[in-house]
Amino acid sequence: MLKYSVQNKAEPDTYALPFQVTEQESVLSTLIIPASESEGRIVIEVSLAWENPLLNWDIGELDIRLRRNDERGPMLDWLQDSCYQEGFAELSYEETGEQAEPYVYCLTVQSADRRAVVTGPLIIRGSVYGDDENLDGQ
Repeated sequence: MLKYSVQNKAEPDTYALPFQVTEQESVLSTLIIPASESEGRIVIEVSLAWENPLLNWDIGELDIRLRRNDERGPMLDWLQDSCYQEGFAELSYEETGEQAEPYVYCLTVQSADRRAVVTGPLIIRGSVYGDDENLDGQ
């Protein structure tokens, strides 16, 4: 059963999009699940649209990382995506929330030779699911 949900979203041509991804790992978004809501199964889902700015038949490359706390925190999940012109990447991570502190997730991106531009939409969603064993008398 869904107990709590939080989402950050950016549409194309709004906020800081398009975002030129560089050789340096950069923070794209941060998501916080408060300690009061974190007990249960936590599912983090990321989706983002991006383009290869070179358009010279060289493959664009985008590294997407989900880290704990900040861009130097432990890496929780990682995805490398590539495309010739336009790409759409999805990442999903799951863990059990048990600590009495907020869960902070940091979405970062990196691209060798600046071969990626995040155009959007960009969505990072966190959902906390509680124990549903006692539902419907089961």
